[in-house]
Amino acid sequence: MPAFRWVPESVYLSEAYLHRPIRGTLDVEPISPAGDVNSMDEVPSSSWFTPRAVDMGAMARGVDGPGPPRPPFTVLSEDARAVASSGFSMSDARGQRYEIVIDPVDRPEMRTGAVAVAARLVWALGLDTPPVYVALVRPEDFWRSEAGTPDVPAMLRAGAPVVLGSYRVAALAMRPSAWIGYASESSTRGDDPNDAVAHEDRRSLRSLKVFASWMALAGLGSSKTMDRYVGAPGEGHVVHILIGLDDALGADEVVRVTDLPPGEGGGSPLYRLITLGLAPNPAPRPTQIEIPALGQFEPDVDPRAFGPSVPYEPADRLTPSDGYWAAKRIAALSSAHIALAIEAGKFSDRRARQGMQTVLEARRERVIRHWFERVTPVELTKIDGVRLELRDQAIRYGLERAETTDYYVDFLTDGGKGVGEKLDIHPRGDEWQVDVPESALSAAGDYLVVRIIARRNHRRAPRAFAIHLRVTGDKPKLVGLRH
Repeated sequence: MPAFRWVPESVYLSEAYLHRPIRGTLDVEPISPAGDVNSMDEVPSSSWFTPRAVDMGAMARGVDGPGPPRPPFTVLSEDARAVASSGFSMSDARGQRYEIVIDPVDRPEMRTGAVAVAARLVWALGLDTPPVYVALVRPEDFWRSEAGTPDVPAMLRAGAPVVLGSYRVAALAMRPSAWIGYASESSTRGDDPNDAVAHEDRRSLRSLKVFASWMALAGLGSSKTMDRYVGAPGEGHVVHILIGLDDALGADEVVRVTDLPPGEGGGSPLYRLITLGLAPNPAPRPTQIEIPALGQFEPDVDPRAFGPSVPYEPADRLTPSDGYWAAKRIAALSSAHIALAIEAGKFSDRRARQGMQTVLEARRERVIRHWFERVTPVELTKIDGVRLELRDQAIRYGLERAETTDYYVDFLTDGGKGVGEKLDIHPRGDEWQVDVPESALSAAGDYLVVRIIARRNHRRAPRAFAIHLRVTGDKPKLVGLRH
C-alpha cells in the first residue's frame, strides 16, 4: 500500500518561490508537451481522468453514489479534508462516511450550493470528485462517538439560520478508502505503479487552471487534490480526486463591509515599487447582499491572468494545446447541462439560479474564446479515401464566422519537407473537406503530414493543426493528431 505523503507548507513555499524559479532560469529546454495524451491528442482514461459523454439524463443524475445521508449520524474525530471551509466528518445509519459543508451565517445556501454545482460540473468535465448531496439535518440526529469529536449542534447554530427546525448542509460522500496525502505538483508518486507521468507534465493537471478560471475556483494547488487508496492493501489502487469545491463560484471571494482593506500598497507594481508599498489601497467593493446564495461571482474573467495565488507548477506549464483541450471539454457542456448542474445546488431563490446560469455562460464564452484563439481549433471527423472531413470548433460554437475564415493547407514529409500543391480553402460552414492531392501522396513516400492553419480576417492562428498519415497504397491511414 502506498505510504502517506505530506509536504510542510514552508517546504512547499520554498520550492515554489526559490528552487523552481532558479531551475527555470537555468533550464534552456522549452516546456515539454503533455505526457499523458495519446496519438489523437486526447487524454485517455486513467486514475486521473475519465472521458465522459454526458447526456441530459446523466447530468441530472450526477455521479453514482450512496445518496443523501440517513439519520441517525455519528460524528467522527477525523478531519473533513475534502472541505475548504470549516466542516466535520460523520457516518450515517448505514456506516457511509460523509464530510459536511456548512453555510456562513450571513450567506445561506452559498457554500452548500457552490460545492454541489461545482462537483457536478467537475464530474462532467471528466475529473473525479466526491458526489455531493444537499440535505436538511436536525441537531438531535447527531451523537458524538468520543470526547474529541466536534460539537456539531454548536457548529450548526453558528452557521446559516435554521429553517423549520432543520439546517441545510452539503454532504460529500466518501468512498471506502484510505487517505494517503495530496497529489504533489511535480514528479510522480514512486509507490504507485500507475503514476508514470510527472505531475507537472499531466494535461489533466495543467488544465485545472482552465477549469478553475471558468468556475472561479480559488486556491488552486496541491491542496485542492487528494490521493486515496481504494481496495485491500496490495490489491487496490490509488485514485486522485479534486476537493475543496466549496471555494468555487465566488464563494471564497466574498467581500463584507466589515473586511479591512488589503494590507499591500495600491496601484501598479511599478507604482508600489516607487512608493515602497505605502500608497493607500482602498477596500474592494462589498459583495452584493440581495442574493445571499451568490458569492463574488463575476461574468468577466481574464483566462490568461487567472491563476492561483501561490505558484502551482502544472498550471505554470499550461500550453496552448492543453488549454484548447480543456476549453473543448467546457464548450461541450451546453446551457442545458449548466442548468441541470445548478439544480443540484437546490437554491430556493430563483434569482440565484438565474444569476449563476448567466455568469457561468458568460465566463464559458470568454474562456473557450481565449483558448480557441491560441490554436487552429479544427477537428478531424472522418477519413474517406483521400478526403479528410473536418470541423471548425470556433465556428461550431458561434465564436467565429465562416465568412471571415479561410484555411492555409500544406503537406509535409516526416522530415518536414514540403510536397505537393498548397491549398487555400474557404468554408461555407463549420464542416468542410480537404482532398489530399495525388502529387502530395506520391512525393511523400510512406508518411505525410497535413498542416492546417486557420486565418480569421486575414490573421493567422498562432498554431497549426497537424494530421499525421501513413500512406499505404492509395489510401492514407491516420497515425495521429496534434494541435
